[in-house]
Amino acid sequence: MARPTNPFRGLAEGYFRLLREERLVRVEPGSSIRSGRSGSSETAGTALIFAPHPDDESLTGALALRLARQCGMRVLVVPVTFGSRTDRRAERMRELHEACAWLGFGVVPTGPAGFGAVTPAARQSDPQTWARAVQAAALIIADQRPAIIFAPHAADRHPAHIGTHHLVLDALAALSADFRCRLIETEYWAQMADPNLMVESSVEDVADLVAAVSLHRGEVARSSYHLSLPAWMIDNVRRGTELVGGFRAEAPPCVFATLYRQSHWCHGALQPPLKPGLFLPADGLPEFCGTEQ
Repeated sequence: MARPTNPFRGLAEGYFRLLREERLVRVEPGSSIRSGRSGSSETAGTALIFAPHPDDESLTGALALRLARQCGMRVLVVPVTFGSRTDRRAERMRELHEACAWLGFGVVPTGPAGFGAVTPAARQSDPQTWARAVQAAALIIADQRPAIIFAPHAADRHPAHIGTHHLVLDALAALSADFRCRLIETEYWAQMADPNLMVESSVEDVADLVAAVSLHRGEVARSSYHLSLPAWMIDNVRRGTELVGGFRAEAPPCVFATLYRQSHWCHGALQPPLKPGLFLPADGLPEFCGTEQ
């Protein structure tokens, strides 16, 4: 008996060709780099991305990119570390600047080694060095007065991601009690159990995020983080539909999304958002920019 034709064969073959045959496809540095920025506005405010490594700003940057493009926010990346390989740090700094130039983000200088060792172990074993890193992070926040801060969630698996979460929370606690901002927690190495924000991305935005990740050439040479990004964002729609919208919720008409957890920092502590779950469609961001959620 002949096997019936599988209508999904082409789908599987397409993914296979993309990940095997186009593994080294990437944007080249130099003249091809363009700014995706539509022009920042002083009244729109600033968003800070505390990136554990160069490339995290692009891998989890879907919301930040929309804030820049749709709301005119100034997005600045704070590189927390440049990785454990000292011979790659200068190169990774150059790659970060190229990726941020593509997306229209700025970069806050943190030195050739970033904040140094930012891990839970370092926080426990060397409190004096940790305190200096916290002070440096707090000074950046106090100087930039961001309306929004991005940082990994507390269980994002990688030690530098978890360390960055604690660095940001400790820095916020060191600020004056009148400081307030929206905190957006990101995920990459481990999924959040309780995301409360699902952000849709357009095809153009996804393509630009993939291009930005590809500019981290040393990283994508060892693993195709850029090519797998759209698939990750597709799966986020599956997860986010019910984790953010509630179980048995109907999937929104979108293909690509990134999941976050939002809360507010005020009165010296994190406060939950007014709305437990929020989906931001491709055309629904300006309202998010200007209101407390």
